[in-house]
Amino acid sequence: MLIPFLRSLSWQSLRPQFVACLFAGLSLTAFWLALFSTPVFADSVEWQTLKQGKVVVKQYTAPNTVPSVEARILIPKPPEKVWTVVSDPETLLESERKVKQVKVLSRSANKQNVSFSVIMTSLFPAFNYILLQELSPPYLINFHRVSGSFKDIQGAWRLIPADNGTKTILSYTLKLDPGPLVPRSLLLTAVKSDLPNFMNNAKTSINKNLP
Repeated sequence: MLIPFLRSLSWQSLRPQFVACLFAGLSLTAFWLALFSTPVFADSVEWQTLKQGKVVVKQYTAPNTVPSVEARILIPKPPEKVWTVVSDPETLLESERKVKQVKVLSRSANKQNVSFSVIMTSLFPAFNYILLQELSPPYLINFHRVSGSFKDIQGAWRLIPADNGTKTILSYTLKLDPGPLVPRSLLLTAVKSDLPNFMNNAKTSINKNLP
């Protein structure tokens, strides 16, 4: 039964389905190429703001969840080059005065444990903690708290290609739960207000350490 049925099929009968599948595949490929070769905010107010050298800061809130903040800045280097600095926290944060100490404790091909000593605001002493960073070169670093200050820390560095890959939109996302002893709203306000300086200092380190 199967062989006669297969013989009855012809190119003429299959051509419409073949063309439709081919078109869908090409459309999907074009979509992903466009996504990674142009900025997410192309022709938007945010993209224009980034091109002016400014930092874009956003806050995300949802009921019964820990708020998160995100900052973005445009780096005039391709992601592959920017990655070499962003994946090295000791170099990336060398211009950040609020980070009193940063040290890579261990490193493998796709993971590294990093210790931090940070003064977020003059109202609190230095916070000391260890983060596990998971590396997915050259576009993503996810991190989360392993030990130390705070109840929970989660976030990411994202490197988004822009202008056909000649530039990078550097995104930093942070979700911070300080626990019951520190007012969450106060700490979040301090972090959010300092993000423009933080991102500009990261850009300074990147430009300083790349040709």
